Amino acid sequence: MRIIKVKRAIMILLMVGVMAVVSGCARWPDGPGPGPGTDYQLEITIEVTGEINSYSGTYYVVMDADGNSATGPEYDILSWDDRFYYIKLEDGFFDFAQVKDDFESTFDGGSFSGDKIQVTIALSDLEDPSSVDINVVTTDSDNNTYDYLDPYFTINTDFGSSKNITDTEGDSGDGGADFDIVEVTAVVTTLY
Repeated sequence: MRIIKVKRAIMILLMVGVMAVVSGCARWPDGPGPGPGTDYQLEITIEVTGEINSYSGTYYVVMDADGNSATGPEYDILSWDDRFYYIKLEDGFFDFAQVKDDFESTFDGGSFSGDKIQVTIALSDLEDPSSVDINVVTTDSDNNTYDYLDPYFTINTDFGSSKNITDTEGDSGDGGADFDIVEVTAVVTTLY
């Protein structure tokens, strides 16, 4: 009688194990990664040849979140479309705005040190796009362009998406090494 109870218990445990394997994982039905409802952020790192010098010029990260990679941001600030967003580093402070707005707000998702700038923005601040076109532009204090990415690049906003773009060294004209973009990296991560 006792052997039958042990066999029955083993059979029940085996059936539970098989059902768990067959039904899959409830938390990550599409495989490992963040669960449903997770918010994402875009982390962008810019590297220049010299040192970051936001007192002698301006560093822009401009983003187009309309999903059409053919209409992304070019180097000329005056041609930026109303739908574009930008993060600006000037005089040691970061600001965030959409071009169509008449004001910029303080942006607390940025940092800089040495030859690198890092900005992190929640994708919800860009209205949760499926992709983002990105350009990085350096200018003098009158917004005359020193350097920029040519062409801009597009990144999907799926978790783990990343792009690493290198730019020609020594092409910043009068801006010199401090405004000479050499590398831009963008990564989509989870929002903490």
